[in-house]
Amino acid sequence: MNQYSEYFKARNINSEFYSDYSLPNYLLKVLPENKHTKILDIGCGYGMTMMAIKKLGFHDIKGIDLSDEALEFCKSKGLIVTKTDILNFCKANNDKFDFIIMSHVLEHIEKKEIINLLSCIRTNLLSPGGFICIMVPNAQSNTDAYWAYEDFTHHTLFTTGSLIFVLKSAGFESIKFLDPKGVEDSNFIIRLLKVFLLKIYEAKKVFWNKVTSSSYHHPSPIIFTYELKVLAK
Repeated sequence: MNQYSEYFKARNINSEFYSDYSLPNYLLKVLPENKHTKILDIGCGYGMTMMAIKKLGFHDIKGIDLSDEALEFCKSKGLIVTKTDILNFCKANNDKFDFIIMSHVLEHIEKKEIINLLSCIRTNLLSPGGFICIMVPNAQSNTDAYWAYEDFTHHTLFTTGSLIFVLKSAGFESIKFLDPKGVEDSNFIIRLLKVFLLKIYEAKKVFWNKVTSSSYHHPSPIIFTYELKVLAK
């Protein structure tokens, strides 16, 4: 069994898994206003992000993935998708995209290839002034190293510092973390409660770091959400 072509089957995931998917607020806020924007979803899976964006009025959306089952589902929904890996798409594609989404893909790439791949995306796929939005599991989250091993195809996890490092090394100059407290999709009351409890959680981390003579890299933003979301250009 090809680990990518039948990835979702091996992970006990099908199209129904995403049936109630809606775009998170942090992504809604950074999508371009121009509905003619050229958008690419790298690792589009069952196309839930593409379909949600299409409902907003965007019409120039393409996706790539390696899962046959997922791509067939996308095609049945009228989505424009291609079976290809990222590097081959970079080399063969002649289009430039104004907005690229790469959700939970980078952790599946071998470490030695990540910087070169990001550089290829920036040079060959991203239009001048365009943005890429990347989501990856956060090694500093409360789940610790769980996501390094829950998905057997993961090669690495990221912290804010390592994500900044690979993006800067690939030539990206503007890097902004989105929804760092993980409250964008909460109502006002829940948001206040989460922020209050997060302060306690952070204080506890600082306290035990002092007790155990541990530390975090000071220049790296401290974020504890399950995933890191970053907008770069």
